[in-house]
Amino acid sequence: MGLPTPEELDRLSGLVVKQGQLCHGKWEKFKGVLKAILTKVATDAPSTALDKGTAALGVSSGANIGFQVAGAAIGTTFAPIGIALSPWIAAATIASQTGKVFGLHDLKADALKKGGSKVNYSCHCGNCAKNIGYIIDKKERNVALVAVGVATIGVSAIFKAAHSIGKKVKSKIVGEQRPKELTCRALIDSARGGCTSAMAAIFLLSGSWTMFGQRDVKTMATAVAIMTSEDGWEKLRTLW
Repeated sequence: MGLPTPEELDRLSGLVVKQGQLCHGKWEKFKGVLKAILTKVATDAPSTALDKGTAALGVSSGANIGFQVAGAAIGTTFAPIGIALSPWIAAATIASQTGKVFGLHDLKADALKKGGSKVNYSCHCGNCAKNIGYIIDKKERNVALVAVGVATIGVSAIFKAAHSIGKKVKSKIVGEQRPKELTCRALIDSARGGCTSAMAAIFLLSGSWTMFGQRDVKTMATAVAIMTSEDGWEKLRTLW
C-alpha cells in the first residue's frame, strides 16, 4: 500500500495538535498509546466517519474518558491521545501518488520544495530535509558496512558494534543526547507541527510499504503512536 496522502496527513495533523492541547503537552508512553489505538481501532468499522468518531470519543470537548489497557486504566485527560486517533486510521485513504512509491529520497526532495500541493509532502519547519537526509546517510552507511562485512567475514560489524557501545557509554556519562536521538526527536516535533514530509517519513519507517496490498493497521498505529507519545522517539530510533 502507498503512504497516506498529503491531505490525509494534514487531517491527522489537526487531530495531533488537538491532542497536544487536551493533554497540555504531557503525552502518554508509547506502549500505552499503541495498545489504546490498536484496541480501539479493532472495534471501529472501516467506514467510521472521522468527525463522528472523534466527537463520540470526546475529542472536541476534552471530556473524561475511562479506558482499560491490559488491566490498567489510562488517565482521563490523556485517554483521547490514543483512542481518538483510531477513527482516523479506520477512515484514512491509502495509496497516495499515481504509480509512485515514496522513499526517503523522495520525501527529502519534497521537503526542499516551497509550498505544499496535493502531490507533495510539505515542510514548514525548514528542518525536515536535514533530518531525513541524516537518516538516509545513516542507512546508506549501514548498508555499506554490511557489504564490507561480507567481504571481511563480519569484521566491520564487530568494530561498528564496539564503536557504538563506546559512544553510548560516553553519552550516558556526560549526559548528552546522541545525533540519532536528536534527529528522532526533531522529526517528531516537525510532525507534530504539521510537516507532512516528517509525518510521511515516520510512516515510511514504521513498516513496509508498496502500492498494492491491504492497509497494515499495525504499521499505521505504530506511526501515530510514535508521534503522540512521550517516548515515541525511542521506538523511532529502533526503526532505522
